[in-house]
Amino acid sequence: MTGIKRLLRLYYAFFKVGLFTIGGGYAMLPIVEQELVKDRELISMDEVMECYTLAQTLPGVIASNAAALIGYRLERKRGATVSVLGVIMPSIIMITLIAMVFKQFENIEAVQNAFKGIRVVVLALLIDSFTRLYKVAVFDRKTLLIAGLSFAMVMGGILNPIIVILIGGFFGVIIYRERVGR
Repeated sequence: MTGIKRLLRLYYAFFKVGLFTIGGGYAMLPIVEQELVKDRELISMDEVMECYTLAQTLPGVIASNAAALIGYRLERKRGATVSVLGVIMPSIIMITLIAMVFKQFENIEAVQNAFKGIRVVVLALLIDSFTRLYKVAVFDRKTLLIAGLSFAMVMGGILNPIIVILIGGFFGVIIYRERVGR
């Protein structure tokens, strides 16, 4: 496949991800898996999860960070560019259209009820993403302990999530350093 064709396929895949994802970066994980891992076989699920893990540590929106990292892994700078453009373009188009007409429809009961239904679907997508991420991230007692303590610290308001991420990275280096030398 030529470079341009591959870039167009990457753009189209992320455009679909951006078009059908409601609820943020984690909610797009099942769609990314379907589009890039299963349908197009451009990347493995392990590679996607590595990109998601790194995307969480970067400032900004997880969806665009993950798109940039996946695109870069596949096609370097051009891949990162088309992936980010693909994932954000549907939002730009939809927000522009919605802003133009929403005021006229926001008080209609059917519209309010549609949003109630959409929120439930987003919750299901987030739970699905959580279980997929859990299966990849928690692979022994040490990672289960880190995950549990991190969850408690963030949910309990004990520490800022950024600090928790940094601490998790620190403990990951300390705990698993013997694996690097093997």
